Amino acid sequence: MVAAQLCAAGHPSPPDSGVCRVCGAPLDGSVRSVERPPLGTLEISSGGSVRLDRTVVLGRRPRASRVSGDDVPLLVTVPSPQQDISRSHLEIRPEGWHVVVVDLATTNGTRLMRGQQAQVRLRPHTPVLLRSGDALDIGDGVILRWTERA
Repeated sequence: MVAAQLCAAGHPSPPDSGVCRVCGAPLDGSVRSVERPPLGTLEISSGGSVRLDRTVVLGRRPRASRVSGDDVPLLVTVPSPQQDISRSHLEIRPEGWHVVVVDLATTNGTRLMRGQQAQVRLRPHTPVLLRSGDALDIGDGVILRWTERA
């Protein structure tokens, strides 16, 4: 559940928005608790995509190490013929109206590519806020691209 404003069509938006994130309609300012909508899409260069509406654990043979209540993560397997990608490589999770990525102490690491900035290697177990258009290089030629829902 997240705090949200609803437009006339019923689309939820962050409470600090002036317009609907889906249709652009004005918001009336009243805030209520709603089920979190999908926040965007993770495109996987090896094929497929994932709508982010819950935690995702991604790797060559991912496992969920801890599961609590209704927060059962989606396990996404990606190919890694050279085994550059760890079994459970990344966790990508919604936090409020934002999305964070966490490198799960991988052997070969994860590189964040953001616009024209230099690539940055993620520190293990340190959450990093994703922005629309960010890309993550997890090895073996697999690139993940994050796009927020407009």
